[in-house]
Amino acid sequence: MKIKNTLIISSYVLVAALFFSVSYVAGRTVFHKDLPKPTEKPEEEIVETSVDAGERAPYYLVKSEGGEVIIYKCIGNIRHALASEKISESVFPKEDMEELRSGVRFERLENAQQLFENFVS
Repeated sequence: MKIKNTLIISSYVLVAALFFSVSYVAGRTVFHKDLPKPTEKPEEEIVETSVDAGERAPYYLVKSEGGEVIIYKCIGNIRHALASEKISESVFPKEDMEELRSGVRFERLENAQQLFENFVS
């Protein structure tokens, strides 16, 4: 009887682990499919000036504009929208929305995606 119960519990644990791992992989795949693919031709050429190298390094900006949350990839003054999603601003705290309207800057895309997902899910 003990062996039977152990096998039943083990099978439930295995099924649960498979469910969560498949859900995790599927969720990551769906989100990354929504991001646009890089294009071959640049939209705008960056002109070399005497600007500090840190200002030319890419960074990511999460911003609320017109009822949408948008992730931008920024290089200098050039912005490229990577993803956007409509949100209902009334469900979020006023302070959070004010900060998002002014834009939140990140050095890594993963961190920007986390904030983006917090607002759209």
